[in-house]
Order: sequence, then structure tokens, then C-alpha cells
Amino acid sequence: MKVETIAKEIIKPSSTTPNDLRTLQLSIYDHILPPIYTVAFLFYTKNDLISQEHTSRKLKTSLSQTLTKFYPLAGRINGVTVDCNDEGAVFVDARVDNCPLTDFLTSPDLNALQQLLPLDSVDNPYVAAATWPLLLVKATYFECGGMAIGVCITHKIADAASISTFIRTWSAMTRGETGEAVVGPEFAAANFYPPANEAFKLPVDDKAGKRSSVTKRFVFEASKVEELRTKAKAKAVDRPTRVESVTALLWKCFVSTKSTTTCDHKVLIQLANLRSKIPSLLPESMIGNIMFSSAVLSIGGGEEVGIEEAVKELRKKAEDLRGLIEDEETSLIGSKLANLMLTNYSRMSFETHEPYTVSSWCKLPLYEASFGWGSPVWVVGNVAPAFDNLAILMDSKDGQGVEAFVTLPEENMSSFEQNPELLGFASLNPSVLV
Repeated sequence: MKVETIAKEIIKPSSTTPNDLRTLQLSIYDHILPPIYTVAFLFYTKNDLISQEHTSRKLKTSLSQTLTKFYPLAGRINGVTVDCNDEGAVFVDARVDNCPLTDFLTSPDLNALQQLLPLDSVDNPYVAAATWPLLLVKATYFECGGMAIGVCITHKIADAASISTFIRTWSAMTRGETGEAVVGPEFAAANFYPPANEAFKLPVDDKAGKRSSVTKRFVFEASKVEELRTKAKAKAVDRPTRVESVTALLWKCFVSTKSTTTCDHKVLIQLANLRSKIPSLLPESMIGNIMFSSAVLSIGGGEEVGIEEAVKELRKKAEDLRGLIEDEETSLIGSKLANLMLTNYSRMSFETHEPYTVSSWCKLPLYEASFGWGSPVWVVGNVAPAFDNLAILMDSKDGQGVEAFVTLPEENMSSFEQNPELLGFASLNPSVLV
């Protein structure tokens, strides 16, 4: 697939940001995250009614209007604050003439997928994610009439739920929706977690981004997910969720995968969206990194993982978090959770611990993102540049299955993708078009 850039434009908010909103304080969680982008790809099949020029104009106009609501995304990060100066977001138009979208979706090439992101329009993605541009969009038009929209928002101010809220609002504004249909976001993450402090630094993995990693897609069809949930059923957990079951299986496979490191312990890091856990304090529309990140499972060298035990432990950690939230004074919850996270991470060393992260995007309404030409046929979420030892879980289009996008060092992936237990439940990169 050859992607050719047609045009690049800076889109500014349609209204100037008021002076009293010109500075946004980052939270401690925003600050400690590495300078990467949260990214989403949305694919739409042929629609003869809309021309490429008309579509591009419509997307840019509505993006400009949306940036008035999401004004920090048009700003620039300056240390531990965002200067909401309306500098603008990057919009790239591109086209593919040598590959119909249906061909690409029949056998998705995850390396070629990266060409549908606008990151080639910045010199260095790590530097850009830490300063500007904070939002980049790429609309790629296929000769057959299909299109792909790639969205990148710096992870410094956007987790998966944030990018979903942005896409939901932008698509509603493109359709001409008004009023309650258009979400009014809240930028108040630093009112929950303590404000960022430039002096604070976490240990850094010196090898991060330097290994040759590869991402593979594993699809758990609805019927296979049900089989896995039955297998994962533990005495303490009568009905494991889709995410608990898939996470437990992936963890078992991570542990049994041949690894090139000499670390004593493998550790599973799980990210939890706190919005649904503290709805009285955290609206769904809050933008920022409103997550709790913790080491939920740990295992020493030579030990084996049982799926039922893993599910039981995952459920216990989720209940511990719920109990912690319920027992704490509302005004202190954020500080308590931040201290707990930072204490746990400071105890880990990249010399002795090999972390694996599972992040679930399931139940985010990304398949509802219609810009006026129908809902997407496929949605992909990840981070860019890619991180090693990371699994992103997405809903399948039917809302029942799960797609896992797993990134591992190249030499570890060859062992992981051949795991017979994994392949008993998941298909490796099947066609998107059923």
C-alpha cells in the first residue's frame, strides 16, 4: 500500500480561547507518562455520495469548531502546563491509488497501518508529543471510495477514553449535531490527581524504543470468548468478564514466552479507567489521564500461570481498588491513588522486573463514530511510537468479540504467536470483512 500526502494544513479553533482558559495545569499522572501519542484508526467503506474535496472541507470545518471545545489540543505543552494559545492542530490529506480498502481489510498489514497516521508530518514523534502539535489528524482516501481517519493526541493529556470523547464530539459536529448530542469536555485532571511537579521523575527503561518490536493482531470471536470465560471460571469468580478472561490468557502466554531478558520477575500492569468507578467525581467527558495503573500480577522465573488463578487475582485487585475508593474521603481519593501508584512503581526496577501492560479500550463507543457516511467497519487503537510488552484490547465490531493488538520484541513474538493455547481461542489477523 502506497500512501501519498496531498496536503497538510494547520487547523485553528473557530473561536479564540478566552484569557481565563489560557493555561491548563497537567496532573502528576499526565507528567510521568512518556512522550507518546494515543492513536485511533477508523475505517469507512465506499460512499459514492461524498466527494473527496467536500469530505476534506467538511472535516476541517468541523475540526475547527470542535477545537473551540477542546482548546488545549490546539495549544503547546510548556513544562507542566499547556499554553492554550490556539496554535492549532495538524490536518493531513492523503490518498491511496494502488490498493482498494477492501483488499487492505481482507488481510490488514499492521506495518502499513502506520502510514495512515500523520506522524510523518513531524520530525520526531517523541519531541512532538511532549511539546506541539498535541493533535494530528490524517484523512486517507482510497480510490475505491473508502477512507481511513487516523487521530493522534498526545498521551500527556489524553488516555483512551479521552480520544474516544474527542472523536465522538468531532463526528457529531461533522454531522451537524448541536445541543446535548455534542459533548462538552472537562479539562480538570489536575483537580483529581495532584498537580504535576517538574522535579518529579520516575525510573526510565533505557532500552525502551531501542529494541526491534512488532505488533500482531489476535482476534477472539464471540463464541471463543464464551469458551474462554467458561474455562477461566474460578471458585471465587462465577462469571469472568471478557476482559478478565482475555487478560488472564495473555498473561499466561506472556509468562511462557521465551524472553531475551534476564529479569527475575514478570509483572502484569493493568490500566483502569476511573471515570466509571467514581462517577460522582469524574464525568465520562473528563479529558486527561484519569486512570489507575497498578501491578496486578507478578511471577518469578520458572513458575507457571493458571488462568483460573489469574482471573481470581485480577478480580481481587479490582475489588481492592473499589474498596480503597469507597473508604476514602472524596477530596483525598486522587492523592491517595497517586501516592499508591508512585510508591508501587518506585519499588520496581527494570533490572529485576519485566513489565507487561494490558490496556482495555473495550466498551468505548468508537464504532458509533459516524461523520455522516455510516459507522466505521473497523477501529484500531494503540500508542505511537509503539511500546514493547503492550496489549491493547478492543471490541470487535459486534461488541461481543475482542481484538488484541500485542506488541513484543521481535524475537519474543515468534514464540508468543505460536502458543497453542492462545491459538485455541484466537485467530491471528483474520479478515476484517466478515
